[in-house]
Amino acid sequence: MIGISVKDFSISFGDTKILENISFDVVQGEIVTILGPSGCGKSTILRSIASLQDEYKGDIFINNHCLIKDGKKHCHKDIGYIFQDYALFPHLNVKDNIEFALYKLDNIEKQKRVDKLLKQFDLVEHRNKQIHELSGGQQQRVSIARVLAYEPKVILLDEPFSNLDSILRNKTKTWLKKLIKDMGLSAILVTHDQKEALSMSDRIAIINDKKIEQFGTPQELFNSPSSLYVANFLNKINKLPESLVKSYGIEIDKENVAIISVDKIEVSSSPSKIKATIQDISFCGDYYEIEVVLEEFENVELLVKTTQGDFDNNQKECYLNINKENIKVVRKN
Repeated sequence: MIGISVKDFSISFGDTKILENISFDVVQGEIVTILGPSGCGKSTILRSIASLQDEYKGDIFINNHCLIKDGKKHCHKDIGYIFQDYALFPHLNVKDNIEFALYKLDNIEKQKRVDKLLKQFDLVEHRNKQIHELSGGQQQRVSIARVLAYEPKVILLDEPFSNLDSILRNKTKTWLKKLIKDMGLSAILVTHDQKEALSMSDRIAIINDKKIEQFGTPQELFNSPSSLYVANFLNKINKLPESLVKSYGIEIDKENVAIISVDKIEVSSSPSKIKATIQDISFCGDYYEIEVVLEEFENVELLVKTTQGDFDNNQKECYLNINKENIKVVRKN
């Protein structure tokens, strides 16, 4: 069943167009990520779905109910919104923050619901603590528990992990992804973090120039990007010079460009391979990043990510091996 359906969504602020003709669906138990640079309108889509923004064209359906019908706005109770800054009440303790969403229930039912959530979110021992006494991860769990307290069918996540350190972010992502699946929620995640989008999502919509550039599974977008923009946004890639590409028997026209992922170029000791002049070597722990120039191919600069061999900053040359099957031809714009 489709939980969220956005049809021909367009919005402007004054004379500035933000988004044009955006359409996508989110089914139950699915996480769809809206990915794009800051200021591209990602959060505007969430705010409109949450009925916090209504000056848009097009339609938004929640469980087949249109949010704006016959000119009237219908704020939908099935929507839960998790903000970047958690939006917790600092003057209330953990239990009272969660209870705040349950003001329509009687006291007995309210306490049952709160106790269940405290246990589910591993917050029982923190129930009487003030918000400032909690870690970032604990505050995040309180925020999510409060949103899920009134049992929404749709959950909107506006960069929910941005205030967490990398270790806690990974743990929280895994936990939240499982929670969404187990509860059968329809979820939209907004982020500018490519790795977060790839690891969390069932499908991804990449926004570019006010429209969805490409929409599909993480594997589809990563392995078969439709354009240079999508390829650049999801991965570190190199643009290859036309003279090099032609040597592989690949013809490209002026509308397209040949690319290769930085980790698909092999470093070789064989002089029969492509000679490269090393500009910089960066040791990155379990791999090296090497910046090189191909003097015989238009002096193009490439970045190579490799785990092969040991390198030192005095090394001036190396040889590269590029396999034809790793070269992709994508649209320039």
